[in-house]
Amino acid sequence: MEGGVESEVRFTAAADWAARRDGPGHSALVSLDAVTSVLEKPAEAAGGTLRLNPLHHTGPIAILLFVIAFITGVYVTMFYRFGFEASYTSVGLLEDSLAGRIVRAAHRYSSIALVIVSILHGWRTFVMARFQKPRRTAWVTGVVMVAVVWLIGVTGYWLIWDVRAQVLNEALRRVMASFSAGLDFMIDNVLTSAAGSGWPFLLLIFLIHCALSLGVAVLIWFHLRHLARPSWMPTNFWIGLIGGSLVVASVILPLGMLPPLDGSSLVGQVNLDPFFLFLLPLAIEWSPGLLWGGATALLALVIGLPWLLRRRRPAPVAVIDDRCIGCAWCAADCPYDTIAMVDTDVGPHLLLAVVDPTKCVSCGVCLGSCPTQALALEGIEPATMWSELDELTEAGATSVTFTCQRHADRGLETPSPVIVLPCVGMAPPSLQEAATDKGLTVEMVGCPVDDCSYREGSAHAADRLSGARSPKLRQAYADASISMTTAPPGSFARRRPVVGPATAPPVPANKAVPLIMLTVLVAAVSIWISQAVYQVGEADQAAITISVDHRAGVPLVGDAATEATPTGAAPRLTVVIDGETRFDQELALADADGPDTALHWERFLVAPGIHRLVIEMADDPDGPSRVVFDDTVAMEAGESLSLDYRDQPVVVAADAGRAIFNSRTRGARSGCAICHSLEPGVDLVGPSLAGIASRAANSVPGLTAEEYLRQSIVDPDASVVDGYPAGQMFSDLANVLTNTEIDQLIVYLLTLEDK
Repeated sequence: MEGGVESEVRFTAAADWAARRDGPGHSALVSLDAVTSVLEKPAEAAGGTLRLNPLHHTGPIAILLFVIAFITGVYVTMFYRFGFEASYTSVGLLEDSLAGRIVRAAHRYSSIALVIVSILHGWRTFVMARFQKPRRTAWVTGVVMVAVVWLIGVTGYWLIWDVRAQVLNEALRRVMASFSAGLDFMIDNVLTSAAGSGWPFLLLIFLIHCALSLGVAVLIWFHLRHLARPSWMPTNFWIGLIGGSLVVASVILPLGMLPPLDGSSLVGQVNLDPFFLFLLPLAIEWSPGLLWGGATALLALVIGLPWLLRRRRPAPVAVIDDRCIGCAWCAADCPYDTIAMVDTDVGPHLLLAVVDPTKCVSCGVCLGSCPTQALALEGIEPATMWSELDELTEAGATSVTFTCQRHADRGLETPSPVIVLPCVGMAPPSLQEAATDKGLTVEMVGCPVDDCSYREGSAHAADRLSGARSPKLRQAYADASISMTTAPPGSFARRRPVVGPATAPPVPANKAVPLIMLTVLVAAVSIWISQAVYQVGEADQAAITISVDHRAGVPLVGDAATEATPTGAAPRLTVVIDGETRFDQELALADADGPDTALHWERFLVAPGIHRLVIEMADDPDGPSRVVFDDTVAMEAGESLSLDYRDQPVVVAADAGRAIFNSRTRGARSGCAICHSLEPGVDLVGPSLAGIASRAANSVPGLTAEEYLRQSIVDPDASVVDGYPAGQMFSDLANVLTNTEIDQLIVYLLTLEDK
């Protein structure tokens, strides 16, 4: 080659490269992209062709996996029952049926694959710098989506109520115990016998599981809504390969069942799916504040990467109005739905291209669609690209290669001069025609069609050359020396001829064999990893668990029924094991089931064997205590003894009396409201009781208000209100109501004072 242009690389002057390439962040991402390409070699080799590299389709494959997980989840839900025992039993029955076993396994395996593919998709998006404004929304929704999918998986494991749920309960308790309402929730609904059948807790987990799943669907919509022609689903080839692989894996490797959750036993080890439960060991062993604070900070950091690595944004594409002929090819080609065609009364054409600057990523693909050079990057005259051809021919060049920035950043290996564009799709067919008119051999080298930094640049360039997309290469240049090749970035010398999606032939069956083998290998490794074992490390010991939910002055469950007289004092708990005081302190008070409630949960690990256990509780921390447990207990390795101390239900007399008064069914209650109104001046069968508490003390000389009301209930004819006949009020209420109910009714009536 003559003229000194051999191997010359020039970045087209039609773009502002300072905004696209400067800064340490750009160099770091290029290096990470290079490392990623090396690690992707096995996947590329398995496909045998760039179009069959599965890593180029991670986005649509992730959506496919979510749909599979969602549909199989709906099927599993139809057989699910709520309750600690009922949930485990229902899942076990599902596992016993062939169809249920396959669907349940497909649900689990598709969820695991979804996590893997989503992380790969996010990583490739990051190293290709496809997160800068205005693509930040896609990045943020993508990161949040991965976090939500993780939460869905965690709640899904909880719903089975096996030994994994037992470890999850402990992790949740460690978090919830940091505030009184949380500990009260755990004591009432999870950790103690107060939870009953447990259906409310599992219903809550189930609703969270379903709500998060619907949330992912919403996030997917937000993730893709800024795109033109979003890839909601992969091609049939990938659907068949992924779907078939899941079915085969589910048939060959069913999930089975772990032992059920048993509160009387400690967990020695448990199968721990690291794809979803990787934080569980840390949740047991680390401080909750440190773990979850650190996890939240890390998530915020990842979400904030577009702002931390931001750089000067290239200016959006500008429309040169007097050149626009309203052909709408640019609007059809824009990968990000940035250009709209609007009606105009100015000029000879009916439509004018208008750019939304908030969406434009300055890729230049629309310039390759414009036949009249009516679009410009950074306000630079697009004719600059044609001028660069003149410079090459004047220098004696006989060929030219157009390629993209991603290739240039990774290094070029070519004997011909290269003109670097932001995207290979920026070169219109008219530019290639002009190059051949000048005697140049033209080669277009893009990224793999499904791995373009700007989604569709390589695809549009290939389709324009093949005549499948406008603007097309004119028929007169059908035999010209113009070719289209693609290559993975960093492998410029390995470029191969390519056609665009519009004219791509079907995938031959033999190409699928290596991919099937790769898929089987990845699935086998993933399933093997998901069976990882976590050694909890407590099975060689025994445990005594004590929970307290108590208000001083209120009788405990198991005590003789006495009147509750809450004192507001802080109870004191003392635990003595084998003569050693293991716990002795005043319990903190909180507003939980009632004001001034002492909430506490404590576990004591002991060696297997026989132990003397004494538990004392004092309602006054400075007063005498009473023994609530004093016995010898024999503990085996792995055994857990749970002792729960909670109050008998406290009945507020006035509230109970109100319920008795308002009851309309005499015989079950008093039926007071049938005959007596509580509205002033509104008399029914009997007089209005509005303000009765203020009048009762003066109604019968010598009787207090309480005594008068009691007499009126048990012996109504002893004193009859003027204007009402004797014998009208039921005289047998003393037999209908218990003494306690009469007392409660009187307490309520004494609240009815004049306003």
